[in-house]
Amino acid sequence: MSEVDVKTFAAEGNRDLHILYGSQSGNSEGLAEKWQKESKKYGLNPTVHDMDGFDINSMSGMSRVMIVCSTWGEGEMPDNAEELYEAAVGVGKILTNTHFSICALGDTGYDLFCQSGKDWDKTMEDMGGSRIHDRVDCDVDFEDPAEQWMNGAMSKLACVDTDGAFQSNLVDDMVAYSSGNEIEVDPEPAAEAGIPQVAAMGIPQGAMTEVVPVSYTHLRAHETPEHLVFRRLREKKKGGGGGGGGGGGGGG
Repeated sequence: MSEVDVKTFAAEGNRDLHILYGSQSGNSEGLAEKWQKESKKYGLNPTVHDMDGFDINSMSGMSRVMIVCSTWGEGEMPDNAEELYEAAVGVGKILTNTHFSICALGDTGYDLFCQSGKDWDKTMEDMGGSRIHDRVDCDVDFEDPAEQWMNGAMSKLACVDTDGAFQSNLVDDMVAYSSGNEIEVDPEPAAEAGIPQVAAMGIPQGAMTEVVPVSYTHLRAHETPEHLVFRRLREKKKGGGGGGGGGGGGGG
């Protein structure tokens, strides 16, 4: 299928994506909000749902579902997911046209690693859902595997058509389409010709004298003209021999 056809496919009909999170400390919620933004590159219309208060029966009308859920204690659901999971176990086969994928967060220091995500994976299948992408079980350093899973799951969910059928032949084109969307940047107004405004980024005014006019063709993915200037300043300082220790990694 040509790029033009993929653009049409991604822009027409039902493009709803539902992202449910079960979270105890906020990691799952944070990932869900991140994926909400990412999904728009695929032409999807995302909605993030807290599992607390979610009506399990409403899932019967959803064709694209992503679930991210952490495991609490010894294989237990997080507080906001307990009631929904109990309802899901007893609801029966209500899903006839729902494609899903699961991202499980856990800690290998516990015996029942990622058990909540594994439980959701099985239960969604028992409810009649179709697993469109394999579950990922993430340890405490979850960022990279979760992102890789998201890229795979979302590129497939984006290929579910209005009738709820998965068009597997479109996946490669959809990946290319989303990558093209990633580098689309609207130029910001310039303070002077060829020099983007940088004051709003907190760069001292004195540093502006070091800014050399740059071409927008040097923009990286997701990078705005202001960030390009900031990156050039930072690279110039590093090239000047200034030392500086790197920051430590953050925990979830």
